[in-house]
Amino acid sequence: MYYEYFGLKEAPFSIAPNPRYLYMSDRHREALAHLMYGIKGDGGFILLTGEVGTGKTTICRCLLEQIPKDVHIAFVLNPKLNPVELLATACDDLGISYPDGARIKTLVDRLNEFLLAAHQEGRRTVLIIDEAQNLSIDVLEQLRLLTNLETNQRKLLQIILLGQPELLTLLAQNELRQLSQRVTARFHLNALNRGEVHEYIKHRLNVAGARGLFFPVAAVNRIFKISGGIPRVINLLCDRALLGTYAENKLQVTTRVVNKAADEVLGQRHRHFSPTPVYATAAILILAALTLFTFYLPSTEIAESNAISKTLTQPSSERTGLAAERDTQLIDEAITANISPIMQEIEPDLSRYLDKVEDVVGHEDVELAFADLFALWGVAFEDQTIHPCNQATSIGLKCYSNLSSLKEVANLNRPVVIGINQQWVTLSQFNEGIITLISGYRQFQVSAQELAFAWNGKYTLFWRMPPDYLRPVTLGDQGASVDWLVNQLAVIDSLPPVSSTGHNFDVQLEDRVKRFQLSVGLTPNGAVGVKTWIHVNNVQGSSIPTLNSVES
Repeated sequence: MYYEYFGLKEAPFSIAPNPRYLYMSDRHREALAHLMYGIKGDGGFILLTGEVGTGKTTICRCLLEQIPKDVHIAFVLNPKLNPVELLATACDDLGISYPDGARIKTLVDRLNEFLLAAHQEGRRTVLIIDEAQNLSIDVLEQLRLLTNLETNQRKLLQIILLGQPELLTLLAQNELRQLSQRVTARFHLNALNRGEVHEYIKHRLNVAGARGLFFPVAAVNRIFKISGGIPRVINLLCDRALLGTYAENKLQVTTRVVNKAADEVLGQRHRHFSPTPVYATAAILILAALTLFTFYLPSTEIAESNAISKTLTQPSSERTGLAAERDTQLIDEAITANISPIMQEIEPDLSRYLDKVEDVVGHEDVELAFADLFALWGVAFEDQTIHPCNQATSIGLKCYSNLSSLKEVANLNRPVVIGINQQWVTLSQFNEGIITLISGYRQFQVSAQELAFAWNGKYTLFWRMPPDYLRPVTLGDQGASVDWLVNQLAVIDSLPPVSSTGHNFDVQLEDRVKRFQLSVGLTPNGAVGVKTWIHVNNVQGSSIPTLNSVES
């Protein structure tokens, strides 16, 4: 109805999982990368979880568009099936014939024949199950048994489970621990933050052919508050808000229209910003700030502040309907129009003082950037004929290079060498969205958001090796690395240091490692690889340079 009015080619806020409209936030990009990594792996389970409406199915559709042609796909949309029905559905999707009334053994045998034939042809087979939190334990156990179909080199079937957070609770049950141990890649998709909501709306409008944003900052802020950053809810609100704006013959969505849209699509559940006693208290604090700084305000703004004060002193029961809606609008306008300038006087907007990424001057020679990185570790890198990673190894450090996002770099919390503007710099600090880059005596501060667009994602860092480190430590290992790990985990758990040696990497130690990995935002696979060692190293304290350290 409103497409032509706003100059749109199609519906920008449909809730259908159209991959063209997928907004690739850092989290969505990481989620897709995890799925692609799992697809290219040696089989087993791949897990993608997230709240309702965060975009799991859309990411999966995007994945399907990128899967090579030599991959067979079976997609189960309705997981409320018994084991026989699920096997039959998978066979149907893969084009495998079976007799009427076939039982589990017959279906598994037919599926195994298909998988072996596909493997001989150099083809992979992937089973994708949406809404996997609805799977029964019996079906999950049958799925685990399917992953027993394997050759000496790899498993013949990969299974992707898409589900809500309840799926994590389900897989944590003791009877499913064997399945949980076969998850080779897992990722949890969070909601969008305020800045991402703005970019999300802008992205979808651009894809639909819009030549304007139509959603001012105040409207986007209200959408973020109501939706909690859930993309599906954002779509519903934006679609209805554009319809309401069209009906009023306007081109800019107002907070009033967003409120009305929320009433229509969500009912009263969204009114978590109405003047209840808690928010009334917050509003009173806001008004106190306004009163304290009234000498900053023109007379018209003082008058509006007085109007807000008058409405808020009325009993909440007397402010219903349009009056309550106007109260909410006045509060938002006060925050946007009055509080922001005052806070800028107290805490200036630092963004105006930041450097532009294109103005950053780095090293032409990567070796000089590594000299800066060594200096942060308190080491001189004078003989640059030696490869920096070789010198790092000689002093108990090790290089780690990867291709990822700024979010992963922040999580690892180590200075890194990166390339921008066809030059090399060292990312030395990352605090509150502001990144410090150094090259020799020069230092630059840029916004993380701006750097994310200019950086190709490649980085190299140093990390401190445990004793006698050769490879990731896993179940069944022994040696100095295992002994050191046991001692470090004791310190992390606030237990007395462990001085004894000869420890085995047993199941109990593996469980402790998984709990630690979960606590620091890593995939809890129980194997102590580079990223886990880096986080374990954090217990050593100030001897290790970190991104969030503050210079004195």
